[in-house]
Amino acid sequence: MATKSVFSMTIDPDPRIIVSFMDKTISPELDILRVMAGISSDNNHLIFEVKTRGERLQGSKRDYLLLHITHGKTYVLLLPINKEKENQVIVYERLSQSNGDDHASPILGRFTRNSSLMNFNITPISQGGEFSIPLDWIDFNTNLSFDAYTVQAKVKGNTLEIDKVYDWARKGRTHINKESLSAITLLNKICTPTNNKQRF
Repeated sequence: MATKSVFSMTIDPDPRIIVSFMDKTISPELDILRVMAGISSDNNHLIFEVKTRGERLQGSKRDYLLLHITHGKTYVLLLPINKEKENQVIVYERLSQSNGDDHASPILGRFTRNSSLMNFNITPISQGGEFSIPLDWIDFNTNLSFDAYTVQAKVKGNTLEIDKVYDWARKGRTHINKESLSAITLLNKICTPTNNKQRF
């Protein structure tokens, strides 16, 4: 698997937001500029808005915008980079890696479809996507962290394999020490009155 990738980001002190620097070494649709967490207008969903520098209609069918959630287990949600490609809302869960080192990479490797998670939603938006997670799925006693990627991946049956990362917007210097808050702490910060503008 290819392991070379381009990481270009800055840390925002607000745990709801990840801001990534523009990276002109990759094409605009693969360059993540911002990830923002908010609450839906009906107060029933946690929404992650991922914005890129550009978008495209056609190109490699293996390129995806990906939301990566760590919440007890590791989950990913995929949105095709190509706007004309139909998207299926499928949640994948991390599989144990064959080399026995689950921490070698936060995202490269194999995932399996989790068919029990049916109430998630992904909506393409201009230059990015919105990923919706029902609040009743969240365990408030468990930490919650999130980051976003643009990747090259292939889907075969119920298995997803990610073999290349183009860009990564994340908190912290590495995936090991990226910011992870309790779910209730993160949601309290999102819902404070001063942040009503971050409702979707």
